[in-house]
Amino acid sequence: MSKNILKVFALALFLGLWFQGVRPFMGRDEHRYPVIAREMLHRGEYLVPYFKGHPHLTKPPLIYWAVAAGEKLLGENPWGARFPNALALAITAAALSAIGVRLFGDPGWLAGLLYALTLTPFAAANIVTPDTLLVMWEVLAAWAFFRGSFLCWIFWGLAFMTKGTATLPVMVPFLWYGWVARKDWRGLIPGLLLFSLVALPWYIYIQNRFPEFWRIFLQEQVTGRLFHNYYHRNSAWYAPFYIYLPLLTLGALPGALYFFRDLPRLPDFFRASLFNRVVAMWYAFPLVVFFLAKSRLPLYILPLFPPFVLMTVGLRRERPLSLRFLILWGLFLLALKAGLSWYLKTHVIFGAK
Repeated sequence: MSKNILKVFALALFLGLWFQGVRPFMGRDEHRYPVIAREMLHRGEYLVPYFKGHPHLTKPPLIYWAVAAGEKLLGENPWGARFPNALALAITAAALSAIGVRLFGDPGWLAGLLYALTLTPFAAANIVTPDTLLVMWEVLAAWAFFRGSFLCWIFWGLAFMTKGTATLPVMVPFLWYGWVARKDWRGLIPGLLLFSLVALPWYIYIQNRFPEFWRIFLQEQVTGRLFHNYYHRNSAWYAPFYIYLPLLTLGALPGALYFFRDLPRLPDFFRASLFNRVVAMWYAFPLVVFFLAKSRLPLYILPLFPPFVLMTVGLRRERPLSLRFLILWGLFLLALKAGLSWYLKTHVIFGAK
């Protein structure tokens, strides 16, 4: 592993841990995930998540395992619950640097640095949700894919164990360009079997324990979110424009300053290589799915940021990003996170547990 990739890992871990536990838990999710993880630890029951004494099966257990491990290591507090996100941010950034080097040569290591400094992933790593962990598995799967390794199927399986069907829109471009378009059925079928061995045993076990599981899972997590106003989570047709568009522009700083300036070069980037087309579709296909789905929350689009930073670096291959500017931006993020953490600790009334 190159020194630059190790530096990106260390810097991203520092960014993730900076003031990570100062702010108390806020909102429904940040209270719920640690409570479920603690019930796992106290019960010694790691396959069936429980929330306040009742089975809670809307998410697979990997996120709860991660939070439980963090709290076992650092204590039952915000530091412990958020530690897995800081580590996931660092691993994701390092993997993106490795992908960038493979696709674009030496300047490509800046992709990981840019991801760690991008406003939305930086903020998401400080919130206890499955999204940062999900993106880590998806980026590791992409890293394995670009290396021609079957490990990609294991990582996709782990992503499925983190947030279920939410990983499928990200998988589609890789499946299409990697196997379907080339009619490489010999590679596709063993890969799907490997994915199934990782992704499905927990679901089969839960179905045997709770016969109503599949009906509830399909209704709440698949058809309800995609086609119906089941959750009433910003289901209006125009909701993506006020939920997602600010994150895809302002939330994509500082890379957005470069990306939108270089946008006219995107067709050339797309045509340059098969891998470039995979990266572009890795961004475009999930974007369409997330815009059309009826259930919309801000961090649903976090998986778009890894291909975004790769495209940003790839478009500027001949004109690398300014390290001086990125350093100044990083200092700004550190000051912002420290200030907001102390302010929220002392001035905000927190959501009910």
